[in-house]
Amino acid sequence: MAPRLTIAVIMGGMSHEHDVSVNSGTGVLANLLPERYLGVRVVIGKDGLWTVGDAPARPMLEALSALAPTMDVAFLALHGPNGEDGTMQGLFHLLGIPFTGSDHFASSLAMNKPRTKDVYRAAGLSTPDSVSVRREQVEHGVGDLPATIIARLGLPVVAKTTKLGSSVGVEIVKDEARLSQVLVEFMSLGNEVLVEQFVRGREVTSPVIDHPDQDRTVALPLIEIRPKVSAWFDYEAKYKIGGSEEICPAPIPDDLTYKCQQIGLQAHRALGCSGMSRTDILIREDGTCFAIETNTIPGFTKTSLLPQAAAAAGISYPQLVDLLIREAVSRKEKRLRWEARP
Repeated sequence: MAPRLTIAVIMGGMSHEHDVSVNSGTGVLANLLPERYLGVRVVIGKDGLWTVGDAPARPMLEALSALAPTMDVAFLALHGPNGEDGTMQGLFHLLGIPFTGSDHFASSLAMNKPRTKDVYRAAGLSTPDSVSVRREQVEHGVGDLPATIIARLGLPVVAKTTKLGSSVGVEIVKDEARLSQVLVEFMSLGNEVLVEQFVRGREVTSPVIDHPDQDRTVALPLIEIRPKVSAWFDYEAKYKIGGSEEICPAPIPDDLTYKCQQIGLQAHRALGCSGMSRTDILIREDGTCFAIETNTIPGFTKTSLLPQAAAAAGISYPQLVDLLIREAVSRKEKRLRWEARP
């Protein structure tokens, strides 16, 4: 029997999504195949200190000096800045340790919502019209900027911070006065705010995985999301038990299902994603599909969408975790073979 690989499950972090990430990482640890993997719990505190297993919390470099020589793969269960945005991916790339999910280039790109939309448009994917507002534009007051945005996009609009996930820093804005406030308030969460045209329609999400056994990117069943505790798929609807109705496979016609799955695959490839991704899509009543955003580290909590879609495709939670780990190892091996060519 082959020796077990040591999997460091990295969770927590200093972002607003710390608690969600801990839930994701805990789920991953509980679903590692015991005959193949030895899991190590690594929690990055809100203060930036790393706790490895039962050891005391230490600064990152001290923790990594002890952890890195013993780990075979890093399973990144981080969400938000300093975890999902390419920083942690770059760290493990420099350490030469395989890690799950996309590399630092794709992670950084997909985390930035305005730049993601630029890629969508270049790839021929429809996405709602939008305006990006930078900090310097509102430092001395918003002036007539809200009115200018509304003249272009209409009302309501969707205001979003550009580098957070889990629906943190997202609001449907229904009037000019509130838009003025949001443009200032959301700057505390980053240097840019995306204001997007509101599209009324059904929301689905298109998860995909890079399947190591099939050596190809596979579209999983779509999930339709119907929020129950709020008007849209906000933080509470996402993470509260019973907060939303998530139907998988999505009850939409086959041709529309295929179209949305192709959007998920195209977004994954255009952004350069690896391992897994999940692209959110709005379907207007006339059948037009709009790509909204792509998540490179989907959640792994008990209510998360990627494990649900995998289960509908006949892939259990432990099998999904196993696939992602093996894809990470395979990707590093392929890169090393490529770099070793004469």
